[in-house]
Amino acid sequence: MRLGFYRFAVPCLVLAFPARCPAADPPASDAPAVVVPTRPELKEQLERSKQSHPRLPLPAPTEEEIANAKARSEEAKAKAQAEGKARGAGSGLRGGLVNNGRMRQLYLSELLGGGRAGGGGAGFTREPDPALTLSPTFKTMFFWIVSRANNCTYCQGHQESKLAADGVTEDQIAALDGDWSEYTPAERAAFAFTLKLTREPQAVGDCDLDTLRAHYTDQQILEIIVTVAGNNAMNRWTGSLAIPQEAHRVYLTSTSEKYRNLRSRVAPLDPNASAPACALPANRGPLESREQVESALAAARKRTPRLHVVDDAKARSVLPDDWSDSSTPLPSWVRLLANFPKAGKSWIVQVRNAQAKGKLSPKLRAEIAWVSARNDRAWYALGLAKKRLNELGVDDNAVFALDTKDGATSPAELAVLRFARKLTVDPALMTDADFAALSKHYSDQEVAEIVYHVTQAAYFDRLTEASGLRLEE
Repeated sequence: MRLGFYRFAVPCLVLAFPARCPAADPPASDAPAVVVPTRPELKEQLERSKQSHPRLPLPAPTEEEIANAKARSEEAKAKAQAEGKARGAGSGLRGGLVNNGRMRQLYLSELLGGGRAGGGGAGFTREPDPALTLSPTFKTMFFWIVSRANNCTYCQGHQESKLAADGVTEDQIAALDGDWSEYTPAERAAFAFTLKLTREPQAVGDCDLDTLRAHYTDQQILEIIVTVAGNNAMNRWTGSLAIPQEAHRVYLTSTSEKYRNLRSRVAPLDPNASAPACALPANRGPLESREQVESALAAARKRTPRLHVVDDAKARSVLPDDWSDSSTPLPSWVRLLANFPKAGKSWIVQVRNAQAKGKLSPKLRAEIAWVSARNDRAWYALGLAKKRLNELGVDDNAVFALDTKDGATSPAELAVLRFARKLTVDPALMTDADFAALSKHYSDQEVAEIVYHVTQAAYFDRLTEASGLRLEE
């Protein structure tokens, strides 16, 4: 398999491994992208990302793809003109080739029910839903913050394009990087929650939702959680795969004096570093003991959800026609997403497909869910992952052994567990070497699915734990 070179300066490798910053430019295989501190440097990084080499093969577009993309672009422009380019009316990408959509269609067609260029990710839908009341532009700002916090250059670039197309000024975009005094108290509260749910999902608690309740309804808070969880999923796909930015996007614009030298308060920067450097790793702390985990799972079975879950009958009215199990009460996560009668259906299907489809074995999919939930301290998701593994014949001792290298039964399985742990905790630190370790044992299709299952776990962990769902007995 062809590996890429996704680096822009002298980086380093950290996280669950010894931190080291080499003195000389290291081999590409050991190099996560650096984190740049200022707005002008970020624009330069976005421009350079057009030359990024993807970590899975992405063939050049065919003539048919180019023709179809051109037609979509013209259609999007005509629609925008007809709507007067109203702020928040569209995605801002205005059609054209989208490399993320091409990558997803190439490798995830089965998981996405046939694939759709540019869509299909958990937490993302274009279907109108009256229960979704927050401005699309406002939610794009969440995505901008999430992408900056995860150092995901591809997604960062797309949000820049969307915001500019929606009429957000250059200074307003620059202010998202930390000068939130330019925004209202309600916006600042949502931004702070977005950043915390992104970098510290294990620390989100009742007080965080209570802070949001001063400005938003519970339904809107759930919309924020679903959106930010989906953004984190997408970052872990596009960022880890080093998908190249589309060449036609424009980033090298001028920056006002006010923001030219302002250091980011959102990016994962070492506060003591004065120059671009490797990402400051997210700190989740050491994993809890088995006894502590079992206690946490027991507490999750008794807790009261922080947000409303609809009753079983209402939830079933949202489910697709092929939902097979009509005799067993619906799980809390389904009833939570059913708060959104239209969008909720696609989100529910996405989670179900991730659990049931693809080339990977059911056991390996469940192990990825366990490792991700374990490192996110997502107790509801962890309980469901444990149940899946138990139903596949894995006893509790073997389940808890997954927390160490001794839990792997083969070098291939160990490579997946290590990869899932790292991508879960800090996507900003993924390297070519991480993908090379997987490619020794798995095909490109399987590698893509491994990445995808981690992304879905990142979504599910944040959704269910921030909402404080009660674990089913």
